[in-house]
Amino acid sequence: MSMSSRKPRALVLALIALGTLAGLLAARYRLHVETSNKRVEIALEWDEVSRLAQFTHRPVQDVLQQFKLANVTSLVIQEDTFTTLEQTGQVRPVHAVRPVGAGGTEIHGVEPALFERIRQQLTLRGIYKGEQAESAGPFTHIVAAADPQAPADAVPAAMTIGIDYSSLRTVGIGLPVEAMKAASRARLQVGGRIGNYPGATLASARAVLTDLANQGVGIVIFNGEEVLGYRDMEKEVAELFKEGALPVRSAGRERNGVAASLAYGAVEFGKQKGDEKLSAKLHGDVIRVHSIQTGEMGQLDEVEAVDRFAKAARERNIRFCYVRLFTFAGDDPVADNVKFLNAIARAIHKGSTLTGGGLQFGPARRLSETHTPKLLLPLIGLGIAGGFVWMMALLMPLSDSRQTTIIAASALIFAGLGLAGDFGPKLLALAAGIIFPAAACLYTFPLAPSNDPEKPVKPRDIVKTAMRLIATASGITALGIVAVIGLLAQRPYMVHISQFMGIKAQHAVPLFLVAFAALTGGVAGSGERLARYRQRAKENVRSAFAQNARYGTLIFGLIVLAGLMLVIARTGNDAGVGVSGFELKTRAILDRILPVRPRTKEFLVGHPAFILGLCWWMRGRKKIAVPAIVIGSLGQVSLLNTFCHIHTPLIISAWRDVIGLFIGAGIGAAVYLVLEKLLPAPESAE
Repeated sequence: MSMSSRKPRALVLALIALGTLAGLLAARYRLHVETSNKRVEIALEWDEVSRLAQFTHRPVQDVLQQFKLANVTSLVIQEDTFTTLEQTGQVRPVHAVRPVGAGGTEIHGVEPALFERIRQQLTLRGIYKGEQAESAGPFTHIVAAADPQAPADAVPAAMTIGIDYSSLRTVGIGLPVEAMKAASRARLQVGGRIGNYPGATLASARAVLTDLANQGVGIVIFNGEEVLGYRDMEKEVAELFKEGALPVRSAGRERNGVAASLAYGAVEFGKQKGDEKLSAKLHGDVIRVHSIQTGEMGQLDEVEAVDRFAKAARERNIRFCYVRLFTFAGDDPVADNVKFLNAIARAIHKGSTLTGGGLQFGPARRLSETHTPKLLLPLIGLGIAGGFVWMMALLMPLSDSRQTTIIAASALIFAGLGLAGDFGPKLLALAAGIIFPAAACLYTFPLAPSNDPEKPVKPRDIVKTAMRLIATASGITALGIVAVIGLLAQRPYMVHISQFMGIKAQHAVPLFLVAFAALTGGVAGSGERLARYRQRAKENVRSAFAQNARYGTLIFGLIVLAGLMLVIARTGNDAGVGVSGFELKTRAILDRILPVRPRTKEFLVGHPAFILGLCWWMRGRKKIAVPAIVIGSLGQVSLLNTFCHIHTPLIISAWRDVIGLFIGAGIGAAVYLVLEKLLPAPESAE
């Protein structure tokens, strides 16, 4: 640690140690929540199962039992509408004109049970409010079929709604009775799909959701582009999904043996209008759902589809897999789909708890709150303040008085951010993501002195030193990892409602700082004065810009710059740059042969470049070592960035980093040893 006296050094180390301890304590809360939520629910869509049973001429209950043996635990049942009832011939609307001249629609001969369900559901939604006086406006008149057991002079039940039928056709009228009975007989959980409707109020939303819960529905996944209550009523609807908010007589699922309330199924990548507000109000008290749309499903092969669900469950805390059937073709499509479902279950269950696998199957549970003590956040902020001072002292010489001033100011600011609501910890996490990888690279690279080529060092000894230094750098980066984990150890981050702020800045700024140090001639030397540092930096920058440009160097520099820009552009959850087909296939192979697939930019770019830069520097090849050093800093940045994806379980992120580090360092060492046999020995210290 390049500091002018022991006093600031001891204070900085104490702050970092305190922050790291607080981060580890917070990580323990998060790890406990993750390890207690290992159950995944696999669900099929009733409409698809029913259609498959009909076309294969098999009883639907037999088909459901086969799927149940393949770890299917639930049926997702979509509400009926007048449109779906028309398609099945249960209602036949006809145009009618009343004496008052109003045009409308009449539906006669509706089965009494269906008529009662329609009346009940329209009443729950506040659409039917009992008998109303005739008006000159549009109307929909529905008449029940005559009850054979009723007296001959009995008048069939009827109702009139003052709404045009074209506007009424898409309004939900409850879950189909046949589907609910089939799920009950098969002892499967039920997920209900309902849509938003015009004129929704808090009272009608409560009535609709209570009715679903009383029928045994455990999770609601909204239809269409909107959640119930969009817009401006999402916060009120969110309250209805909280424990005890609905007067439920019975529950469709249990959690730890206790009846649970109706859960909101937040569809991953669904981007439904109002979902963000609804999920935020629930503070992550949701069940995350992964599904592949029917159109996209037709473009995937079985391996790709299985991989999608396995990664969702293992790597993104998805606990509800909403699976569409893979095929309706072939000699035995039921058996083919059973095989597909078994493959999904095996991929989800793959491995053990130690490797992030070993997931079980059953009704999904909502993730618990971590209940991380708020006091830990400012303590973590103090650790980041210590890291900030350390990084600054590495970049340039600082006197004891300046260091003391910076320590006091940064400790006050960073600790205060830990108490600044939701935004403060996010900003602190970004600071940790920049400071510690940068400090790791700045601290490590100067420890690799350029050797005199006339006193050759064995390549193996150089590699051993480089390996030790990359381990040191990774240990420093791990301090930042602990800080980020501790700061964001909260349920909204774990279910991806909130996320790490500034992913691209977290990548770009450390690279810029390392490049700046390389341009100015390296980090602050031991005992170096600020005036001497300024002079040295000025001379190095002037010398760099005064050098004659060479086409080879220019082209190489442009390639490196373009590569780094591509890496940064591909970073984040909504990256604008796609992944090539070759890379996708390579990723799939690594997924099959390794417990967790390492990140490409780490094991193929960052870590190998880090090792090469260190080795070349020690070998005396400074001109090629410097750009490799800058590129190599990407490996440390990415190590920390892996843990910025808070919705990925800690054990998965840890495996990903460790595997990537070992493979990447090995690749870098192998490339160096091969190139040393091919490249001419350096003539003099460059």
